[in-house]
Amino acid sequence: MLLSSGDGVGRGDPMRRSNRVRRRLDQVLVFTGAAVAAGAGTGVKFVDGGVQALLICLLAGGTGIGAYAANSLRARAGGPPPHVLISHPDGDEPWALWLAWRLRRIGYLTSTRSWAATERTVPPPPEVAPDHELIILSRALDDAGPATEETRPSRTRGRTVLALATTHRDPALTRWAGYEVLSLAGRTAAEAAATVDARLHHAGAGPRPDYTAPHVAGEAEPRYPGEGALVTNLQPRGVSHFTARRTELALLREVLGRVNVSGDGRICAIHGLSGIGKTRLALEYARRYEDLFDVIWMVEASHPPTARASLIALARALQERRERQPGAVAAQEERDPEQTLRRLLLNELPRTKSLLIYDGAEDDSAIRELLPDARNGGQVLITSVSPAWQRIAPHRIALEEFSAEEAVAFLRDASGVDDVTGLGRIVERLGRLPLPLEHAAAYLRQSPDIDSYLRALELPSSLTPPARADVSPSGAEAWILSFNQVEAKDEVAGLLLRLCAFLAPQGIPSYFFDNAADRTDLLPAALCESVTEPARYLRITGTAKSYSLLTGEGQLVMHTRVQAVIREAMTAHERSVHAADAARLVNGWFPEDPDRVRTWPQCVELLPHARVVLGHCRDHSVVDENTATLLQSVGEYFRAQGDHNEAERLLMEALHQRERLRDRSHPLVADTLFCISRLKVLRAELPEARDFAERALDIRTRLLGEGDLRTLDSRLQLGEVLRELGDFAAASAVVEQTIRRLRRRGDADPVKVAESLRDLGVVRWRQGRLPESIGHHREALQLLEQTPGGGERARRDDTASVHEALGLALLDSRDLEAAEHHLRTALAVLKDAKYAEGHPLVLSSSVHLGETLRQRAMRYRGRGDQRAGARERSSPGDLEAARLLGEAKRTFDRVLSAPHMNGDHPDRACALVRYAHLLLDQGNSEAAMTEVTNAHRIYTDKYGSRHPYVAEACYRRALIHKKRGQLQKALEDLETGREIYLGVHPADHPLLRQLDDELQDVSAAATGDHP
Repeated sequence: MLLSSGDGVGRGDPMRRSNRVRRRLDQVLVFTGAAVAAGAGTGVKFVDGGVQALLICLLAGGTGIGAYAANSLRARAGGPPPHVLISHPDGDEPWALWLAWRLRRIGYLTSTRSWAATERTVPPPPEVAPDHELIILSRALDDAGPATEETRPSRTRGRTVLALATTHRDPALTRWAGYEVLSLAGRTAAEAAATVDARLHHAGAGPRPDYTAPHVAGEAEPRYPGEGALVTNLQPRGVSHFTARRTELALLREVLGRVNVSGDGRICAIHGLSGIGKTRLALEYARRYEDLFDVIWMVEASHPPTARASLIALARALQERRERQPGAVAAQEERDPEQTLRRLLLNELPRTKSLLIYDGAEDDSAIRELLPDARNGGQVLITSVSPAWQRIAPHRIALEEFSAEEAVAFLRDASGVDDVTGLGRIVERLGRLPLPLEHAAAYLRQSPDIDSYLRALELPSSLTPPARADVSPSGAEAWILSFNQVEAKDEVAGLLLRLCAFLAPQGIPSYFFDNAADRTDLLPAALCESVTEPARYLRITGTAKSYSLLTGEGQLVMHTRVQAVIREAMTAHERSVHAADAARLVNGWFPEDPDRVRTWPQCVELLPHARVVLGHCRDHSVVDENTATLLQSVGEYFRAQGDHNEAERLLMEALHQRERLRDRSHPLVADTLFCISRLKVLRAELPEARDFAERALDIRTRLLGEGDLRTLDSRLQLGEVLRELGDFAAASAVVEQTIRRLRRRGDADPVKVAESLRDLGVVRWRQGRLPESIGHHREALQLLEQTPGGGERARRDDTASVHEALGLALLDSRDLEAAEHHLRTALAVLKDAKYAEGHPLVLSSSVHLGETLRQRAMRYRGRGDQRAGARERSSPGDLEAARLLGEAKRTFDRVLSAPHMNGDHPDRACALVRYAHLLLDQGNSEAAMTEVTNAHRIYTDKYGSRHPYVAEACYRRALIHKKRGQLQKALEDLETGREIYLGVHPADHPLLRQLDDELQDVSAAATGDHP
């Protein structure tokens, strides 16, 4: 029988109630026996003498039996508690572990065992039979095939056999007919535990909490699987009515195996024609077994940058959930997207019971680097029209068309029409793909006249199905007929479908059409007027859903084949109009400032729609301000996410569109040029960055004026580029001019002035004018401290940047203690702002802190820079020197292991140059030479052979040659470095003086060795 949530719960403990009855009966027997015996002793006869004697004997015997029973119960209470065996199919370990923990906590002994659901046979009981057995029923048993007698448990298994159904059953269970089945589906953890406990009590179990509870006191309670996935981007769904593809579901369950964080991971590719049901099968698998996973996440895999953004969104969702746990401390924010992604794929997901669905992947090369480390658990499903997944997917399932019988059965179940012959005619007409049959069923639910439906299919249509190898030509008539019916019933519903046909198929946000969002002005006029009334909007979507052209609630879904059919039915002009409408809609909702972290979730949600819309606009030659702005916004998002290749492609396309739409000197063109210049600096493509920055500045100066804030931003951008190029004089002139113009403004922003002073301070530091540099940085700090809003993230970024720059100037001024203070302050500010250790800002300050610690250690050892005065060389502090070197080594190891430091980024070269000096101080000259040579190569590749950074690498390499006695090579590197420095610095620059001193030392040594 199937028991409700209240069965056996709340009516008391049957075992305790039975014990009370026995005690009362014993008391009555004792009292009655004593009364009869006393009467007999005093001559009082209640009945005939012989009968009275017999009665006394019976009462005495009953009293003795009662006492024996009570003693037996007490003896049992002192023995071990009842043993409960929990049997479960493979994959249902989460339910078994949770039940075992709950039962142990309330006083039972428990054990678990599993068996393969595909064996269809519940294994026999162990030699020592348990007192009770619980058998967990999941979808795996239903999917394994039809029930047989062998699948049912024997009634002789211990004292009690209970079957526990963990999911809603549709259709109802038949395999376990005649057996007691407790349904745990839909219950809370407390209700589920109480239901099982009550049934065990009813079966005579007497738990002993004092025996087992202490053993679980220190254990964390396993998660209750009935809650479903903790983190998911799928829409919730209730009872499943999915009846097709039962064989494929069972095969999926078999090949993916058990969900176990310590077991092997499973990857399976589902491939087949478009419209054959790949995504539907993957979603059904996810929802059918959602209680087995902590994480279920769908990734739109047809576009790798969008897939990458979706995975980063998953990492942030996991982080947010951890922070919501009681007692959790807010973690540092990982603003380096590459590190976030690597940590998710290599560390987090392998330790999590997860299911990732990569939907619409084109080939393995596109997503190989986006797959989690599957060695330690989790499951991955890939849907694709391509069958070539042998290299990364050990298991592959090819979906085929339904057989004729399956197609008719599917159509009958979905439509509610029992005319098998008529349904067979529809199958012959439409083919055996699930998608057109589903739309035919939706039509029949509205009008179950099969003959009229077939006649409607014969009506001429302007539809011309696209001739593609990866799609089936059948079914298009069904979709266009359903669309025509919707449009005939409600013209605005047809307009909604036309608009959705130009968006991504999955996850169309309902707020696009929500009047409460106050952005309905982005919709076409007719649709805008209709959605202002919520009831009218519900009728519109209801009409489209009734024909299965749209599905979903919080987010709408339209299949890609349906979208293609609707688009193909339009004229070229109509396609252009609706593509432009979709671009206007997505552009209006896409965040304007993707640099703000709080906008990233919405960016991720809208990225698939932006990509699809822009693709349609390219196909139909739609170029307007919406497409150009959307290209720039999406490009800026990818820049913020560290995907510089995708960012450059989009920003350059935005530039071309704006130059086509506007005059090449338009302010909007300057905005895009400014964005591209920032990107080029990040890519260390400095000559190009300079060109774009100068063009943007020229446009803004002529059209907006010298004092406009956007013009001043362009000046600062150009100053940064010139500084990185080593043109310090030009950079100094640009930044000084910017500061003067900022201060002349009546509404001068102190923060902007502070940023400019910091830039000027960095230029002065690079020029060797250290006192001026320190003064500018101190003034910038004072402005930031005096301006309200110091707790904002942007302000903290500025403060940390100034502290770092001041620390560098103090480091070169040999004020090592003050330099260390400001560098540690910069790191503390970044930590308070929730930046993680792997963020580029944190890594930059850490590199310079490591160099500062190294120099302090050398000062304590008394053998740092030999030109330092005796006062600076305090040799007695060997222990302090060792401590400082150890901290410096750990700092560099942490920096160089960060994902941001992978590859040939100039930041890595900066760290390697300083790390090499540390290795040299530790006596490892060979490793030091390897690292500084790598740095020299990176600098040369990125900046050219005449850049000051290359000169620095030459100087550090010369010190290693000198240490190894390779004096000629040291002289060559020193002379190269001096020549480069003379091209950008005056002769009295500190770096040149330092290099000249080394040249004298090495030349003297060389002369002494070779007279």
